Amino acid sequence: MKVIKVLSNSLLMALDDYGQEVILLGKGIGYKRAIGTKLKKSDVEKIYVLRDRAVVRDIIRLASEVSGEYFALTRDIVSYAVDTYHMNLMEYIYLALTDHLAFAAKRLRENMELPDFYTADLKRFNPNEYQVGLYACGLFEQQIGLKLPESEAANIAFHFINAQKDNPYTEQNKKIEELVKQVLNIVRYQFQLKNGWEDGIAYSRLLRHLRMFAERLVNNRMDLTDQADFLYEEITEKCREEYDCVKKVGRLVKTNYHRELPKQEELYLTIHFHQLLEENRARQKERT
Repeated sequence: MKVIKVLSNSLLMALDDYGQEVILLGKGIGYKRAIGTKLKKSDVEKIYVLRDRAVVRDIIRLASEVSGEYFALTRDIVSYAVDTYHMNLMEYIYLALTDHLAFAAKRLRENMELPDFYTADLKRFNPNEYQVGLYACGLFEQQIGLKLPESEAANIAFHFINAQKDNPYTEQNKKIEELVKQVLNIVRYQFQLKNGWEDGIAYSRLLRHLRMFAERLVNNRMDLTDQADFLYEEITEKCREEYDCVKKVGRLVKTNYHRELPKQEELYLTIHFHQLLEENRARQKERT
């Protein structure tokens, strides 16, 4: 195998013996490696053969933002899910879970907690995925040194439910994807986003949040607690343009699902829309 790009000290992009682009994971594997260097099999802990170019692109981008330890943690969790429960998983689990774990660590360090939307339901209806989530929380504490709340087991389990190729909830997933598509259309037109707006990490994070949001809505698991705390008032006041877009999403939900958007949902959508706009503005400045 030959190195074609160094992503971090523990992550490389390489060409294998068949000319296939692969992502290589190994402790210190990227340290002082030059492009063109040939690697021994003993140097590599894990090989990701990624055929989806969008996933490869986002992993490269994510590697510039997060430590390689989160990729290693994801590898161990995915291996556990496959070996223990024989899950047939899609490639994007590596991207989605790595990003989720890195962001969870950031939230813990900043004392920011997310509400528990569906732990009870997952324990009952998806026990295998929930056990993977519990395993992930334990491994996270061992390797990162931070203790995740139990609700994170459910959040992690949801990634494994969505990533399974033989997911039994096909009709339900169609409804979820349709709602996600409708919200993204509102976002694109509201902010007049041009070609390439889907290329950033902020978009990837928004997409994953929308799928979780849509899953809660479609399955009637929406948290109906409707409290306007200080953070809600502050964010919606500062991000008026983003909040206006959230209100349009709320009208869509009201029309199609006959439900009101709780303020917690409005808050998270406002934050994600703000991050998307900031990233797009930064990209526009780079081009000028």
